[in-house]
Amino acid sequence: MTLPRIIAFVVLTHTAFGAARVTASLYALSNKASPFTVGVLLALYALVPALLAVRAGRWLDEVGPFRPLLLGTAMMTVGALLPAAFSYAAADVAPLLVASALLGTGFMYVQMTVQNLVGTMSEPGSRPAAFSMLALGFSTSGLIAPIASGFLIDSIGHRVTFALIFLLMTVNVVILMSQRARLPTPSLATAPPQTRNAFDLLRYPAVRNVLIVSGMISMSWDLQSFLIPVYGTSVGLSASQIGLVLGSFAAATFAIRLAMPTLSRRYREWQVLVFTLITAGAAFALIPFFNTMLPLMAAAFLLGLGLGAAQPNVMSLLHDRSPAGRVGEALGVRTTIMNSSHVVLPLVFGAFGSLLGAGPAFWLMAILMGGAGWTAWRRMNVEKRSAPSARDRDDA
Repeated sequence: MTLPRIIAFVVLTHTAFGAARVTASLYALSNKASPFTVGVLLALYALVPALLAVRAGRWLDEVGPFRPLLLGTAMMTVGALLPAAFSYAAADVAPLLVASALLGTGFMYVQMTVQNLVGTMSEPGSRPAAFSMLALGFSTSGLIAPIASGFLIDSIGHRVTFALIFLLMTVNVVILMSQRARLPTPSLATAPPQTRNAFDLLRYPAVRNVLIVSGMISMSWDLQSFLIPVYGTSVGLSASQIGLVLGSFAAATFAIRLAMPTLSRRYREWQVLVFTLITAGAAFALIPFFNTMLPLMAAAFLLGLGLGAAQPNVMSLLHDRSPAGRVGEALGVRTTIMNSSHVVLPLVFGAFGSLLGAGPAFWLMAILMGGAGWTAWRRMNVEKRSAPSARDRDDA
């Protein structure tokens, strides 16, 4: 299965996932569900994967890509079918709750497997470029999904939209089955013992540092989508103006990911991550000084340039630095950290913002990102002093 086919497969899957998430929340709201109920729906997309990600990563290391991909696409297919088959009037919110858990967990299997697959199929020198192409695919589907689902809901309704998502996932299952023979088989010789604790990966400094930086970047990504609307509302921006500010962030992530294959040939991964953290910290520090749309769009664009550059390089480092046969586990730990932040951090910073306002919350993030940037700069200097092949010494 070639890299373009893998990216096309994941774009279809992520489009279905994003469209289902938007459709689920709007379907519940259209039936007078409370904000708390909608919050539970969205939390289920991340909560169940956070609990299962480490075990899923270990299983991926053991059995190879096909079975996790099949399980993930099957779960998403069933998850899309439930709200289409059972109306809100007949079953209330229950089908949406089950669907959220199935879709979130299924996509976790697909995402982790594809990330592992791209890293396995690419050479170390071309790995950042390969992950940049994958990230660009995610950016594309992330742009398509909410727009398409919104137009479909207005045109044909929520349940028929879910039915179309079900059909899209059925096509994905067929595509996967047709590509089964082209997928790599597991390497049994490198499979780790079952008794090993995945979190002992944190004993390896190289892996631990990558996971810390990844967690900071994930936290920043979550909080910009949460805090920018809060801050924009507090300074009197309209909904469309807030949307343009968020759109500026999305445009920057797309642009930087488009440029990453070229940049990765000139800059090493830790150099890019230092840029990511320092740029994001500067953007967070600037935002509270602005209260009109255009300067906020510029600050959001700067933030997007930083955060958008991160994922391909984090994934490349995680593949390079993880012990042999444990890349799936490392991805599982990363996914657990990310999904935990999806659930917890909006609540924490929401309370912080309620007490002190969104401005101080941005400054707190600027301080945290600056500290992480200093840590990444130190790590970059360690790598400069290390031989390129010294993975074992780096992880000691």
